[in-house]
Amino acid sequence: MSTKNNIDGPYRIYPQLVTSLLDIATQALNNDRVAASALIARGGAWINRERVRVATAMVLPGMMVTIHTLPAYAHPCVLTSANIIYQDRWLLAINKPAGSYVDATPWDGDNHLRTELARLLAESDQHPPLHPAHRLDRDTTGVLLFTQHPHANAAIQKIFVNHLAQKHYLCHVHGHPDWDTCDTDTGHGRSERGRFRIYPRNNVGDALPNGDVIKQMRTTFRVIQRRDDGTSIIQAIPHTGRTHQIRLHIAELGYAIVGDRSYGCTTEVVQPHRLHAWQLTFPHPIHDTPITIVAPLPAWFPADLATTLASATMRSDN
Repeated sequence: MSTKNNIDGPYRIYPQLVTSLLDIATQALNNDRVAASALIARGGAWINRERVRVATAMVLPGMMVTIHTLPAYAHPCVLTSANIIYQDRWLLAINKPAGSYVDATPWDGDNHLRTELARLLAESDQHPPLHPAHRLDRDTTGVLLFTQHPHANAAIQKIFVNHLAQKHYLCHVHGHPDWDTCDTDTGHGRSERGRFRIYPRNNVGDALPNGDVIKQMRTTFRVIQRRDDGTSIIQAIPHTGRTHQIRLHIAELGYAIVGDRSYGCTTEVVQPHRLHAWQLTFPHPIHDTPITIVAPLPAWFPADLATTLASATMRSDN
């Protein structure tokens, strides 16, 4: 039997038989039984890759227990009615706040947007079956779409899979690009160490060590404004929906989104990265009517650009 701490990495071997999950979690957390109970209750303990919330669960020889402690950046997920920017019988969209996860994480099964949105709707006696139609990174803000009726699920997934949803993002980047518009077309996949990375376009379709294949990733960028402080405001349209797509492509072009410590400056003061899902346009999954959902502009967006942003348009054809 062994336990694995997701922060420290190495396995901790317990030669004796520990009969309960609480005992193992207590030892892994330096004999803090209260913290161990809280960790199990929120869903941070796993037995053989399954989340277990019963502190008295039996652990037998040969089983692997993984203890996921809260990362330093974890904080409570909070939504109010002001976050809801679109709702009909089938769909619901929110203006996603920074620092929040769309769904459960390995260290927390409850503190995420789907459960928080369910709690908010329950206050007005609404209890729809919520399913996220797509994902946004933890610190990315803006339009996040959910279905709230089972009949919309399959249709909305087809819309995203077939690239019929047009996404417009705003980002604040370090530097002044030497281009006004730029179309970036590459491959996308995970490296041997598990990090997402860019591959050459002609490698699309090649096999990866994890059994996946390299997929196409294409984004169109347009500079909206070059700021006097050495930064720029850029509009981005991802034509594919790969994880970290805009962040990876900005870095590939030699720039970095302000606040992005993963693909930018690692010495930058910690803050949410400045990437905002501004608009989402798609055919309604039930009646096929074109829908455009617009999120309020983020606090970091320059006030002098707010009234002229509508003119910063570009083609979004796939």
